[in-house]
Amino acid sequence: CRYRARVAYDGTGYAGMQYQVNAPTIQSALQAALAVRSQLAQVRVVAAGRTDSGVHARGQTVHFELGGVDLEPQELERALGRLLPAD
Repeated sequence: CRYRARVAYDGTGYAGMQYQVNAPTIQSALQAALAVRSQLAQVRVVAAGRTDSGVHARGQTVHFELGGVDLEPQELERALGRLLPAD
């Protein structure tokens, strides 16, 4: 199933939205949390835009696919709230 979500974050401790090999990013945090919840080896998150290092966002749109895993949006939101860092 394909999902669209709006995310908000404090980017202080991150090197921006887009995945980077040697730095923590919002994309990598989202992908890791989604992989844990969906029990998939890997989940790819695509963002509608990018942010630079240390930049905050509210309402940034992302989308991702969870293969054959079908989760209710409210359950997915609760799970991400538990799995993602507070920032």
